Amino acid sequence: MRKGLSPLIASVLLVAFTMAVAAIIVTWITGFTQQQTTSIGTRGERQVLCSYSVLSVDRDDVNVISNILNATVTYSGGTELVNITGFTVRDANGITYVNATLITLAANETRNMAVGESRKFTNYVLSGNVSSGVALAEFRVTGLCQSQYVVVGSVKF
Repeated sequence: MRKGLSPLIASVLLVAFTMAVAAIIVTWITGFTQQQTTSIGTRGERQVLCSYSVLSVDRDDVNVISNILNATVTYSGGTELVNITGFTVRDANGITYVNATLITLAANETRNMAVGESRKFTNYVLSGNVSSGVALAEFRVTGLCQSQYVVVGSVKF
């Protein structure tokens, strides 16, 4: 007499094993899909909220007096906080003055920014002096909404 599994029992075991593996894979895929859907939905929601963010610079309020550049920056349109990450000023000769800063503006907030060597606000100091009477070409302010999405405001002269 031969010993071993009958073909019927072997078929039942094979089907049961296949079903168990399929159940494990379906459970994992379902969890993974739900997690990704939630993550993408949250990012999309944040991006939409930040897309309404506007940084504007009042052209009439940008001036250089005694190496201090003054500018009024307004954040409007969005509901999220914007972190101002830097300013750049380009003069008519193509020289660019850059600074790095971190200032948080709330929705619909206007703030006067004074940057220059004679002011020692560490976050507001431009690298290099902006000479009085220099012909400015552009003032640009850059920020991040939700610490991810870039918001830029600029004014050309």
